[in-house]
Amino acid sequence: MSGNQRPHYSPERVSADLRERIADGRWPPGRVLTYADIQQLYGVSRETVATALARLREAGLVETRRMGTRPKVVGESWRIATGTSIQDDITNHVRERVAEGVYRPGDRIPSLAALAAEYSVSVATVRRAIRPLLHEGVLITNRPRGTFVANSRTAGPSEAD
Repeated sequence: MSGNQRPHYSPERVSADLRERIADGRWPPGRVLTYADIQQLYGVSRETVATALARLREAGLVETRRMGTRPKVVGESWRIATGTSIQDDITNHVRERVAEGVYRPGDRIPSLAALAAEYSVSVATVRRAIRPLLHEGVLITNRPRGTFVANSRTAGPSEAD
């Protein structure tokens, strides 16, 4: 191989290397990943980058807010180790906070934006994560005031969902 020729990188190899960069902190939570940067770093096609990022998305290491936005590294504490999604992890974590009394009946939970910042995910992910808690009656929504822990007498699906 000549000095200016790069080795061939498969999507598997690119995603494995990116996973390592995320795991060791070289690419911290919140870092925005551009296709152009990754293409230049590995000398690969856009399709290879898309496949590699899709694998990282499936593993819960990278998220995209909505179609057409740049992917970013999610929070380290929400890596998929249990086989659940980040969304499920957030649902369970909020449920645990209610059970432990961190959030008590009648308490307003942090806003969607505050929870999104806490978990290093998008507001849409948090919205989807709290939806089951609204349906179960653990939380209730009182627009425009916010989302609250349900009192036992007010338990039931939220009208504002």
